Amino acid sequence: MRTLLITIILRNLLIISFAVHMFPSAKSSQLSKMLMNKQISYDFYMANHIYSIYYSIPFYILVLLNVWFTYSNSKQRNSGRIVMKEIVIPEMNLVDDERESEITGKSAKAAFSVIIVATFVVLASFPLAIHSLDNALSYAVFAIAALPIIGLVTYFISYKVLYTR
Repeated sequence: MRTLLITIILRNLLIISFAVHMFPSAKSSQLSKMLMNKQISYDFYMANHIYSIYYSIPFYILVLLNVWFTYSNSKQRNSGRIVMKEIVIPEMNLVDDERESEITGKSAKAAFSVIIVATFVVLASFPLAIHSLDNALSYAVFAIAALPIIGLVTYFISYKVLYTR
């Protein structure tokens, strides 16, 4: 259970850092387009320019941390071998225990169902966000990044609830 918790936390941090990593490039692209269409001045463009290298460093650190954790965890459980199906989300030993595979299946179904509902809510709220927010781009980037986080958290909670029964 501890391995699953660490994996979920690392994957969520990776998704958040990827959204933070992608936001400056999307903002820079938006500002460049506005400058080319002469909607903003060059001075405004330079004053609001974002240096994306500072946002990229945490992303690359978390990528390396995720790769290292997945690699070392997979090698520990499988006596030196790397099993590719465990790289998505490391589980317990699903081959030997039928209860574990049943819990994993039910948790994955619950997470998938919640992701579908959350996707509908996010897509339905896009028109509201465009009219009510000054910068709808940041809403779009972080709302899309929230979908896998919602799924992973749902998976972990349902796994933990089903495991304790």
